[in-house]
Parts: sequence; C-alpha cells; structure tokens
Amino acid sequence: MRAAVAVLLAGTLVAACGSGSGGDGDSNTLTWSMWASGSEEQKVWQELANRVTAADPQIKIRLETSPFNDYFTKLGTRLGGDGAPCIVSMQSLRTAGYADGMLPLDDLIARNTFDVSDFDRSVMEGLSVGGKRYALPYDVGPVILTYNKDLFRKAAVAEPEPGWTLAEFESTARALTREGRYGFVASPVDLWMFPMVLTRTGAQPTDGSGDLRLTTPAMTAGVQWYADLAARKKVAPQLPGVAPPFAETEFLNGEVAMGANGPWALLNLKEQADFTVGLTTLPAGPDGSRTYSAGSGFGISKSCPQPELAFKAITLMTSQQQLEWLGEVGRAYPSRESAQHAWYEHADIAGAREVLEAANDTAIPLRTTQNWERVTKLLHQYLVPVFNGAGSAAQALEQVQSQAGQD
Repeated sequence: MRAAVAVLLAGTLVAACGSGSGGDGDSNTLTWSMWASGSEEQKVWQELANRVTAADPQIKIRLETSPFNDYFTKLGTRLGGDGAPCIVSMQSLRTAGYADGMLPLDDLIARNTFDVSDFDRSVMEGLSVGGKRYALPYDVGPVILTYNKDLFRKAAVAEPEPGWTLAEFESTARALTREGRYGFVASPVDLWMFPMVLTRTGAQPTDGSGDLRLTTPAMTAGVQWYADLAARKKVAPQLPGVAPPFAETEFLNGEVAMGANGPWALLNLKEQADFTVGLTTLPAGPDGSRTYSAGSGFGISKSCPQPELAFKAITLMTSQQQLEWLGEVGRAYPSRESAQHAWYEHADIAGAREVLEAANDTAIPLRTTQNWERVTKLLHQYLVPVFNGAGSAAQALEQVQSQAGQD
C-alpha cells in the first residue's frame, strides 16, 4: 500500500496576519491573511496578489500565510486586537465564529453597485451571518462521493450514477468490502458526516438561528445509521483516535472504495492516487439526494483603515478572470458560475459536470454555530467510540450538546 498522503481539505486558504496598512508606511499596501499547506500553495496565492496589482497598480497586497490547522486560532486572536489583517480569508463553516471582527460587506456592495448574481447562491449564504454578507467567495463545492474505479472493476460492481439510492449504496459497500478493504469510509467530521445524515433523515445540526440541535430524533437516528456502517455493518473501517485526515488518506491509499469529498480535492486526488478516481452524488434518501455545500472567500476586518480599497481588492481577487485562472491551476472550483468551465476543462474527469451540477441543484449551506471549532472537537471525541462499537449516538450527541450547546 502507498504511504498515507495528505489531501488538501475544503477551503484551501492562505492565512496572512499583520497590520491593516501592511506595516511598511505605504497606505495602499493591504495585508492579506490566508492559509497554505506549503510552498507551492503559497506561490499560487502570491501570484493571485500579483495579478490584482497588475490589474490595479494602486493596490499592493502583502501576503502572510500559516497552515490551515493554525489559521483560525491565530485569526481569532488578531481580530480581537489592533493588528488584524485588512483582507481576511474565511471558510463558510467558520464564518459565524468570526463575524464579530469582520466588516459586513452589504453597504460596500450597494455603494459600488457590485453585481453578486454570478456567485453561487449557497456559498454566498454560507459566508453570511444574520442576513449580512461577510465575504466574497472564490470557491464552492457540494459534498459528493468519490470512488476508486479500479476496486469497482476488480469486484465486478457497477459504478454508481447520479440518482442512486441509499439501498444501492449499502449494497455496493457490502460488495466492495473484501480482501481486507472496505466499501466506504465513515468519519465524524462535520463535512463528511452531516451531508450523509441530511440525505438519510433530513436532520440538520443547527436551527435557523444558529443554535446547536444534535439531540433531535432525526439527528440521532441519522448519526447512528452512519456510525453503524463501521460499528455494526462492517462496511467501513473502525477509527483510530486521530485527526480528521484519516478518511482522506484511507481513500487515497486504496484501503476503501468510496468516501465523501468535494470538488476542491478532486484534482489533488487525480494527481496523487495510483487508481482512477470516479465521482457521483450522495445516495438519495426518502426526499432524494441531498447535500451541503461549503466554500471560502475573502472579507475585510473591522479595523482595516481602508475598507474601500480592500473591497476593490477582493472584487478583483474574485473576478471572473482570476477565478478562471484559479480553476485552471486547480486551486478552486470557482464560486462564479461563469468561471466554472475552466475547472472542468482542466480537471478532465469523466462525468464531473453531470455530477457536480446535479449536486449543486440540491446543495444547501451547512449552517454552523459561533463555537463550531469546539463542536467539531467534541464530535470527534465522543463519536469515535460509537463508530468503533462502544456506546450509542444518542449518548454521544447528548454529551456534545450539553457541553457545546450552551457555550
């Protein structure tokens, strides 16, 4: 088997810190906070900054980055002080927790008559809190299923097509669980677990006002079904007590035949896997195939001394031209519908357009709480034993709700 290879996760962003003016005496220099997993990714984001300056020489951007796992911890500290970056990279799942330190963009959008109609609706909603927009998106993606075409072929199992059902999914997973490999990989990671629960029972982890609701009968039943894919039905591997990348590395290393993912990871999977990657929609439950979307974008800190200039910068960063370029280099499934063709042309993955368009039609933003970082850590802490056959989803979710629901 191949050594485990890390996969870039949903919102591959670059984290920059520093003073709003860039700290170098040039009032037109804007600090951009973004996350990056390494030097190659940093080069892409630096090139985006350079392209913005080429489009408007008045704007200079100083990029600062940190790893994704560190980015939001550092950002929370900086937004609460005077040294916040002007341009803030934000992921939709985390927007609610950082909105207090960011500038709502609605007035700037209206004042500059900036047309947002080309942006994917679900990610625009995901980057909003309380009806206010806090970032312009650069990427978006519905959660879908990726699969190992080679394992399907070896097991003589028909490849899934958009519109397939949960019954077909479970039957397929059983048929592919053989020779020490598993049909599917289940994980208590928010973006992988909750879409499967949504399509199974319709349950959502929060209510319309942003409050946690993990103990409803529909949520409990959905999570128990999902955990039982590993605990009872044995079509998914048991989980080590490790960080979330387990699911991605198991898939990439050929240990499992299917796993949840998003278009943001497909090009990396295609380049790194030693098998052919296929994709399809999440299986349809009683109300059809349902899924969540997630995405990332660029906002402005409240302490930025030049919000108008920063707004011009982020409109250029998310222009059709720049998003086409990000799609071409494989760094984003563009949030602008007019730019998505560039991703498809570069990806060259059979069936990708049909699957993603079908998933987009049913995708809704995954709404989270202000303390979502804590919620995700508690979900992992209490649900891993359930996936491994110890305890129940009801007990675990009650623990998470009681510890995080009142924060």
